[in-house]
Amino acid sequence: MSHMGQRLVLVSADGHTGAPPQAYRDYIEPEFLGDLDRLTAENDEWLNVVITAAGSSDETLEVIDGRRAIRTGGELGAFDLARRVRELDAEGVAGELLLSGHQMCTLPFFGVVNNPYPPRLRAAGTRAYHRWLADAMATAPGRFYGIAEAGPCLDLAATVAELAWVAEHGFVGVLLPGMVADPALPPLHDAYYDPFWAACARLGLVVTVHAGWGGVQGQFQAFLRQVHEAMGGAGEIDLNLQQRLREQLDARADSPLQLDLGPRRAMWQLMLGGVFDRYPDLRLALTEVRADWLPPTLARLDERAARAGGALKRTPSEYFRRNCVVIPSSPHRAEIEMRHEIGVGRLLFGVDFPHPEGTWPNTHDWIRAAFAGVPEGEARAILGENAVDVFGLDRAALARAAARVGPRPEEVLGEHDVDPRLLAHFHKRSGYARPAEDVDLAAVDHAWDDDLVALAPDS
Repeated sequence: MSHMGQRLVLVSADGHTGAPPQAYRDYIEPEFLGDLDRLTAENDEWLNVVITAAGSSDETLEVIDGRRAIRTGGELGAFDLARRVRELDAEGVAGELLLSGHQMCTLPFFGVVNNPYPPRLRAAGTRAYHRWLADAMATAPGRFYGIAEAGPCLDLAATVAELAWVAEHGFVGVLLPGMVADPALPPLHDAYYDPFWAACARLGLVVTVHAGWGGVQGQFQAFLRQVHEAMGGAGEIDLNLQQRLREQLDARADSPLQLDLGPRRAMWQLMLGGVFDRYPDLRLALTEVRADWLPPTLARLDERAARAGGALKRTPSEYFRRNCVVIPSSPHRAEIEMRHEIGVGRLLFGVDFPHPEGTWPNTHDWIRAAFAGVPEGEARAILGENAVDVFGLDRAALARAAARVGPRPEEVLGEHDVDPRLLAHFHKRSGYARPAEDVDLAAVDHAWDDDLVALAPDS
């Protein structure tokens, strides 16, 4: 049945949530309540250094906050689900995948944004978060879909039991093991993780690797303090300044922010480890790690795989097309222009609410700019249909929501004038106008070679 002419079903495949520490009191085991009290101090520290949309200057707010969503506390939709629904409605978004972590509060022990915590406490925080989020999602049936935490993964029987619980309670995916770096964990290609992959394939949970994967607890807060100091305490987001600071840090061997290569490498480690061969139904989503790097990287990996002489049963490009999708939140114009090289059916849309670098509260204008000239069928796939298919979302519930709040195709597709000041802010907050990445293929080669050595029988 054709959807042409009907309202667009917008699905944000990257939204962020999580509650302030004391909200977990009813969800965490009693023995950890004292730890939760101590987390409040960390939360205060977090709030002192993060960048919020509400910290923007009055001049900026006049440009980006036409409906006063920011100035009336819209960011609190991070954990106030009633406010979140109102913001999604205003943005025309029918459904949203929910991952942990945002600027309005810290996480209960398990995140890369946290200070260091032992595995037992990280596991308890993970369980509490899942139970809080399950209740939160139930307040708007068919609109919200959780992406679970993998947890420490040091007890795989307990991990798999938790995967079964989240699958029963409305979650549709789970983060890749190793979100927090832990030297006790084996590499991803190790057969140790087979019970995890098997459970995800059986339960239909999409494995998700998100920006920041492999981070060391405590180091991200240190980076935010540096950003805070470099900005002189100003609250205006400037992704370009953050990028320059990251590049300085990346030059150091102990950089906490090797954010780019890590998730990419995770993708090909699953390929090299035969994970997609043993579990062909397993799906991997690359979330908030951009998409413009994929065509040149996959072309290079195809070359390297051909030289490796039978290390893979398929080419990396074939694994990507069968098993992977990419979710470049706040998509750059260049990424949408590359949609055929990436694969229209492999590309998903993310609002990244409530992050200040996301499309909120300007989602319609973002689509108008980024999707100018994109045929309606392709736009529908990227903006929502692909997410419904890959994550197994409730199509009927989303269609009902879209019939009420979704934009009409002519309102956001085709040719529209977008305020140049708004476009300039899109670039400031998310690098919107950047050309496609000039991929460091030498770094790809080096990492690939290291992974091949690690997989060798005598290594």
